Amino acid sequence: MNTEAVNQEYQTVNLSQLTESLTNPRKTFDHKTLNEMAESIRAVGLLQPILVRPTATEGRFEIVAGARRFRAARLAEIESVCVRVCQLTDAQTLEAQLIENLVRADVHPYEETQGLRFILHLDVDSVYICCRVFSATIFAIRVEHLRV
Repeated sequence: MNTEAVNQEYQTVNLSQLTESLTNPRKTFDHKTLNEMAESIRAVGLLQPILVRPTATEGRFEIVAGARRFRAARLAEIESVCVRVCQLTDAQTLEAQLIENLVRADVHPYEETQGLRFILHLDVDSVYICCRVFSATIFAIRVEHLRV
């Protein structure tokens, strides 16, 4: 994702203004690690802003990256968090979510498959996005698994 071409700003917003993305490939969250993160947020605050993009509703934002931080902040019962607001297209949003989630070691294979399947059905250059996220060889292997 070319972040230089993306209009961005930092803001503090209420948690109630944030909505989790339906396209986030990560669907399962470990409660133990969320509680640990909530304790950390209570102790020192949220150290990394949540990446969001504006929605069609004024004053509301879709979480692009940082759903775990968002959930932990809710558990920590804080009212507001720092966010990085970016004007992203659907393709840029999906690319950021893939980079944030699918390249992590602890992603469940089912979630990874669902994320790749979603990309392949979008009206975007899915091969371009996936090759930027994964090496071409790994992408080819994972797409072949989808065909099985």
